[in-house]
Amino acid sequence: MLGSQDLGARSPSNVVTAGPWSARDGYVAETAVAIDRLTAKIERLERREEALKAQVAELVEHTQQSNRFQALAESLRNSREHKLEEALRVVKDLRSRIEAIEGPRSEYSGLLHRNLSVINQKLIELAAPAQRDVAQVWQQRALQAATFSFAVVLAAVVARLF
Repeated sequence: MLGSQDLGARSPSNVVTAGPWSARDGYVAETAVAIDRLTAKIERLERREEALKAQVAELVEHTQQSNRFQALAESLRNSREHKLEEALRVVKDLRSRIEAIEGPRSEYSGLLHRNLSVINQKLIELAAPAQRDVAQVWQQRALQAATFSFAVVLAAVVARLF
């Protein structure tokens, strides 16, 4: 039988450098180196993948923020347009009410009310028919009251006579 000293030549560092397993050991060593390189490359790719995932997440967040800003801007624009449309509708409504109260504008186009005396005179002219109407109504009511009183007195006198 062979002893452990007979299997191969030893180097001064007690490493076996010769023997039937040297070809196999070379293949195993090369394979181990290749596996180590592949492992290192996989680790680098995993780190790069994590970095890319972080960049993608950042881009997604940026995109979502841009979408939110765009939706906000559109909402503000729609709100502003709605407020303008509402104000325009109110102005048109007020204008139609004023025209209904004042009458046709063609009658008033030549009038210039630049001082208070002209305005006061115009108000007096407009109020005069109303005051006359009130005076006439009071006169009619007084006449009706007098007629009624006369009829009551006459009825009382007639009732005493018969």
